[in-house]
Amino acid sequence: MTEAFNPYPDRLSRMSQRKYSLLVKAVCVVVGLTASLTAQQPPETDPVLILRADAQRRADWATEWLRSEDPLRIAWGAWLARQDHQTALIPLLIEKVKQYQPVEEFSSQTAERDRHDALLAVLDALIELGAIVPVNEAHRLYPEFAAQSLILLVRSQTDAHSALFEIFHKARMNRNWLAVGNVLVKRLPPGFAALLLARFTQHMTVLVFDPHSGGDFASGGGECGFSPGVPKARWPSVGVYVLTQFPERLGLTATFLVGGDTAVYYWRVEPGYDNPPDAPSVCDDGNRDQYRAQYLNRLVQSSYPRINLESYPKITISWEGETDYRGRLLAAVEDQRVDFRRAVALLQQSGEVLTPTEAAALKPRLEIVVLDERTDRSTPLPPALENETGVAVRTSFTNPLY
Repeated sequence: MTEAFNPYPDRLSRMSQRKYSLLVKAVCVVVGLTASLTAQQPPETDPVLILRADAQRRADWATEWLRSEDPLRIAWGAWLARQDHQTALIPLLIEKVKQYQPVEEFSSQTAERDRHDALLAVLDALIELGAIVPVNEAHRLYPEFAAQSLILLVRSQTDAHSALFEIFHKARMNRNWLAVGNVLVKRLPPGFAALLLARFTQHMTVLVFDPHSGGDFASGGGECGFSPGVPKARWPSVGVYVLTQFPERLGLTATFLVGGDTAVYYWRVEPGYDNPPDAPSVCDDGNRDQYRAQYLNRLVQSSYPRINLESYPKITISWEGETDYRGRLLAAVEDQRVDFRRAVALLQQSGEVLTPTEAAALKPRLEIVVLDERTDRSTPLPPALENETGVAVRTSFTNPLY
């Protein structure tokens, strides 16, 4: 059979090749555009799907997103850096900290809120990656990110004492204040001892009871907890941080931060994007005067005879009449004053811890609660300290919890 004659075989072949080439180019453009959009758009699905990509692809995504100005992309980039332990991305994470402008008063406006939440993810990654952040950058974040700022400052390998001392003046939450104090008491920056002594108040409780009836103080306690937040749609999970001196509570794993007579730890939880502020807590947050007493007793621990400053001394007095009561109460107050004066004198003698000018301005401060537990209260307890300066006294008939 004779093959059909084709007068233009080469022309048809060339046309087919051109069509095929155009088709290949079109496919490549679509694939390239899809890849580009995928790299730019943070995944809005289960994070497990992201982790199915190979390690290099995830690293490329994280790098590109951390170079973005979009808060959502930044958050996902920080999440990937933390999830994959990409320590090579620490410089990009620190750069985001440097670019962030803290606000004096937090606003609920969407754009500002998104910037705040993106930095939560950045700080979470930096802490989990063990990064060292420049002191100035960590310090200026304190008003908005108190716990994260302190974790990074305590971890700093450079001199953070000036920044920590400034926070020591203004920290509102006792556990944050305690973490800073635990660092400073080991370094003793100028003014530290004077600040402790000037703000140290001894809270004396005097229990007056009938002869042969005994007399005892009740006890109680409390706990600190978290208020669960709400997950943020389309955003990655993020850890927020809270310092604690009670690591055994809540059943959470606590991470050691800084040692001391009362060590401080921190919890990392993922309740949502509600970052705890540095504000007084309604839960049991410790007692600042108790911690001041610990610091001061450490500073005078070499004294002889030993000085033991008590923040909450408790005195019991058996009612044997007005004269005996006045004498015992005045003697108890004087004992506390003597210890305070001895502590001031000892620290001044060191020449570095307390200056003569600082020492001259220091006076003992006492708040006294007298608990009248006598059966017969028809005769009020006589005033005994009405002319004493630096002493506040009140009388109660109810034994509170201690």
